[in-house]
Amino acid sequence: MPDVVPSKASREDGFYVGYLPVPGGVRTFLKRVLPLVVCVVVVGALVLARSQRDPGGAAWDSATVSASGRLVATPYPALLVNDRGDGRPGTVLLVETGKHGLARAEEFHNHRVTVSGRPLRRDARFILEVDPGPDAVKSLPDDPSRPIPVIIPLGRMTLRGEIVDSKCYHGAMKPGDGKTHKECATLCIAGGIPPLFLTAGPQGETTLYLLADPSGGPLSPAALPFVGDPVELSGEAATLGGDLPLLLVAPGDIRRL
Repeated sequence: MPDVVPSKASREDGFYVGYLPVPGGVRTFLKRVLPLVVCVVVVGALVLARSQRDPGGAAWDSATVSASGRLVATPYPALLVNDRGDGRPGTVLLVETGKHGLARAEEFHNHRVTVSGRPLRRDARFILEVDPGPDAVKSLPDDPSRPIPVIIPLGRMTLRGEIVDSKCYHGAMKPGDGKTHKECATLCIAGGIPPLFLTAGPQGETTLYLLADPSGGPLSPAALPFVGDPVELSGEAATLGGDLPLLLVAPGDIRRL
């Protein structure tokens, strides 16, 4: 059967055949419509980008720094320093590379040490991702005049907010909170990254609480399904190291909103 080739009149009327030149009518239509479509796509992309919430001013420094202080392993590895950067003593949470807490902290518990790593900063607080090398944590001569700070209770509180992982929220990921980050935050906390409770005040100001079990240990794994969701929780408020707000929470005292 011979091939059927559209007539010249058919092509001029707009009958398009892929292996033949584009008909004049179709070509004119595309010249008019395509620029408009491109403009709509570009404007839509800009509007969508501007409508996204600000991920915050978290940053992950590439340069390695060193900090000295007393290392505590519970409820999570942290370094109690004399100067957190503003002339005041403070608490610096410690994590490993990847989605892991500082497993080697136990051998240095309640010892004065020097720790080297890369800081992750957000607002006035930072945490430290400890270098993987064996010399990243070094013991220092002890100072018995500086006893280990205790957890100071402040009373029971009920708050609304979101459970986030401290590493991503301080700059390892952007955004480090919200539904889009739920799975990542859950894996981080399951791997030992200290969990934080992010809550906002009436004027939009945010407060971060380190979350721990009522026994003073790490937050129970039973709380993992609530990570990344809007929740209300009740627990005993306290401070760790004198400056880090702490909430001692049982999984049964967390409810999804």
